[in-house]
Amino acid sequence: MADPLPVRTPLASLGDAPLAFDYDDISLVPRRASSLPHRSDARPAVTLGAISLEVPILASPMPDVCGPQMCESLAEAGAFGILHRFQSVDEEVEEFRKTSRTTGPAAVGAAVGVTGDYRERFDALVEAGCRAICLDTANGAHHQVGVALTWARERRDDVTLIAGNVASAEAFTWLEDRGADAVRVGIAGGAVCETRTETGVFVPTPYTVAEVAQVRRRALIVGDSGVRSPSDLCKLLALGADLVMVGSALAGTGEAPGRVIMLDGKKYKIMRGAASFSVQQQAGRDDPEYVEGAETMVPYKGHVSGVISRYLAGLRSSMSYMNARTLAEYRANVDFVRLR
Repeated sequence: MADPLPVRTPLASLGDAPLAFDYDDISLVPRRASSLPHRSDARPAVTLGAISLEVPILASPMPDVCGPQMCESLAEAGAFGILHRFQSVDEEVEEFRKTSRTTGPAAVGAAVGVTGDYRERFDALVEAGCRAICLDTANGAHHQVGVALTWARERRDDVTLIAGNVASAEAFTWLEDRGADAVRVGIAGGAVCETRTETGVFVPTPYTVAEVAQVRRRALIVGDSGVRSPSDLCKLLALGADLVMVGSALAGTGEAPGRVIMLDGKKYKIMRGAASFSVQQQAGRDDPEYVEGAETMVPYKGHVSGVISRYLAGLRSSMSYMNARTLAEYRANVDFVRLR
């Protein structure tokens, strides 16, 4: 007779569960006098593969966020764009070639999935010169992601591989062990993500970033999910993120794909979650069996340069409060308080 299944006691184990904190639950505290003459003396540069970024911001590879124009403008501003995968292989390769003619091939990345045509897509993008590939999926802690990541790592050792998303230290280490150079950290906190309401899966991104920072050995930490303002960017970087990925903050800009819509005399642009009904249709699934992404409108914000300038100014000011000229000094000097 087989051994009985172990009896789980979730209520008992819940007593040992950590209390997670979100963006509004914490605040940064300066505890030393600053010697920076001006906030412009703070330089939050970071290296991603072969490129040095002046601004530690990545654009989310969402169809209403990151296309060629977005990548070009972000490269000019010192940030980094990742072309979305919700199009044919030929279309994505052509977008990469078009963008890289302006920015150079090292200044733009591209996304692939982990099933279907991902091998063909990966090879075609690398052949075109792409050296930063994002394995783009909602649940990074999945066998399919591990298989795709291991294959890509063995296929090319000169390509920067970004994987994710994950919501725990264990999942981060699992991807790091399989060759990820950077890992997207954050699940269900995005403005158009409905995973939290549909599945009950959610860990606040700030808490997860702090958790994975304790176990990280070499892979970059990409804080991704729920960034609404420069202060959120600052908190993720202070907690240990090397880079921060944003979506909704860029979706309303003129460089984001899609047209401007007038409604009641105000300008908007459409933003759809990657698992929304229409994006799944766009990817070839005419009758998606499950939807975990919302579709909404975001206010029009003008040029992306204005958004990046605001986030960079906020970060530099925060760094000057902490007497930090680099992100390493920022993390070393910062302190936190819990607000609730």
